[in-house]
Amino acid sequence: MTPQASFDSLNTTSKENMRRKIRHALTQKSTSKFPYIDIRADIFEKPENLLNEFCSNFRNAGGKFIVCDKNNFVDILHKLIVGQRYATILNTNHSISPALTKRNLNFITCVDNHQKVDVAIVYSDMLIAKTGSMLFTQKFSLYPSVRNITKDIIVVAFEKNLILDIKDAVQSQQEKNQGILYDFFEIITPTKPINDKGEENYSPLEPRFILLLIQ
Repeated sequence: MTPQASFDSLNTTSKENMRRKIRHALTQKSTSKFPYIDIRADIFEKPENLLNEFCSNFRNAGGKFIVCDKNNFVDILHKLIVGQRYATILNTNHSISPALTKRNLNFITCVDNHQKVDVAIVYSDMLIAKTGSMLFTQKFSLYPSVRNITKDIIVVAFEKNLILDIKDAVQSQQEKNQGILYDFFEIITPTKPINDKGEENYSPLEPRFILLLIQ
């Protein structure tokens, strides 16, 4: 009987020691070997210069880029239209209509299925630096898309509307419209279609985007 009692005593003591160690471990604060991760932080580091980031990504994607200011914008636009010999101009930005008329540039303001358009002038509400993309809303764009109109698109935008990424673009649109997004908005990144001969081959479905960025 004595050996059995001794065994039970040892077994009980062992269990109590184990419980004591578990309780002690649970009350101790452990230091994780993994670094702290802020799940709300941006995935990518913000570039030092948004304009340089946008220009690089926009051009690499296939877009054409011209920097101007409010004083020389009309002159540059006029030279571009005349230099490219655009005959039929579709202007969707009514604020520049007087300037086009003053320069004797004839234009139309809506799509005519019976008339071929050489170039369309559209306004971009936002420029997205991270992807080199342009955001168009139903306020200025052509429904359902700025594509499939003509092979050359002149985009007018302001540097002040340059933001980092799509998330910022959506938030900015909501702030401008009292928390409500437009029913329709479109984000387009330029492309550079190449044919079998290695030549640029733009079309209404894959147009050439020429951005006039007003600083």
